[in-house]
Parts: sequence; structure tokens; C-alpha cells
Amino acid sequence: MEYLFHFTRVIFLFSAVVAITFMGNENAYAQKKKGHHKQQHKKTHKNRQVKRHAHFHYAHLPRRGAVVSTVAKGHIGITHKGVKFKYHNGVFYQNKGPATFVVVRPPRGLKIPIIPIGHKRIVVKQKTFFYHYGTFYTKTPGAEEYVVTEAPIGAEVEALPEGYEISTVDGVEYYTLDDAKYQAIEKEDGEMIYQVVPSD
Repeated sequence: MEYLFHFTRVIFLFSAVVAITFMGNENAYAQKKKGHHKQQHKKTHKNRQVKRHAHFHYAHLPRRGAVVSTVAKGHIGITHKGVKFKYHNGVFYQNKGPATFVVVRPPRGLKIPIIPIGHKRIVVKQKTFFYHYGTFYTKTPGAEEYVVTEAPIGAEVEALPEGYEISTVDGVEYYTLDDAKYQAIEKEDGEMIYQVVPSD
């Protein structure tokens, strides 16, 4: 009987050791697998990041200075100080020859009857501006017309039309479009904005 008791005790201890060893291996494997998934998730997330350009929002529109043979249907004609323009959804064109039009910057003071689709409302120092495709407008009080104005210092926009020039000063990136200068600023969520700053 005593021999049987010792034999049973040995079997019990052996089983306990095997069980503990197995559980330890299982935990180690689970931790390793969890860490692998975590690293894989980070890698996948990193691969999803896409570098965007300042003009991504206006990629469907022609760049400033582009030469085109036709202007979209539905455009309107505008004359400002004797100069004729064709206007369609925030883009201005000038005729430069037979079936040749150039995308141009509208001069200050030019008036349009309809604000472009997709414009952004921006308030700077309690004054309201409307922005679209690199152009700022103010609304004429008591009238349904919008006037092209200079870029207000401090205004922040999400995109610029293609045709800008990029410069870097002390590690800070600047974009120059027409006579306006914008500083690229990265927000906390990783999105880029472009703030109007004084020109040199």
C-alpha cells in the first residue's frame, strides 16, 4: 500500500509539471502571436499613408497657365476694365488666339454673379471671405455678386490650384501662387493646411 501511495504521488507531481510546462508554452506562443499581429497591423497602417500634394482637391481642374482648346459648356463671359474673360466654376480663361484659351488669375475687383461650387467660407479678423481655386472673394452688400480680392493674411485653405512654386526656408515649406505666399502647416491629425503669410 505504501508503495502504491508513493507511486500515485509521483504520477501526480509529474502530471502537474507537464501541465505547468504546457501552459507556459501556450502563453509564450500567444504573446508571440499577439506581438506579430500588432507589428503586422502597424506595418499595414503605415502602408496606407499617402502623401498628398497641395493641389489634390483641384486635380480635376486645369492648372494655372494651362492652354486649352475649349472652355466647358455653361461658361459665361465677363468683361473687366475692357478685358474679356470666360468663366466657369471658379476658373477664368482668356482668349489667346483661334481656339486657344489660357487659364489665368482673375484681376482684383472683377465681379462674378455666382460663387463657385465647392467654395470654402473663411473668416479672418471678423471679415468673411469665400475661397475657391486660389482665389478669394468678398460679397457685395445688398447685391448678388462677389468681388475678387487679395489673399487675406492669416487665412487658412485646404488646397491650392496646380501652378504654384515651392520654396523651403529654415526647414519650412512655402507655396507661392500669383502674388500670394502660403506656409504649409501640418495639423495634429496629419492633414496639411496652407496659411497666407506676408510676402517677402
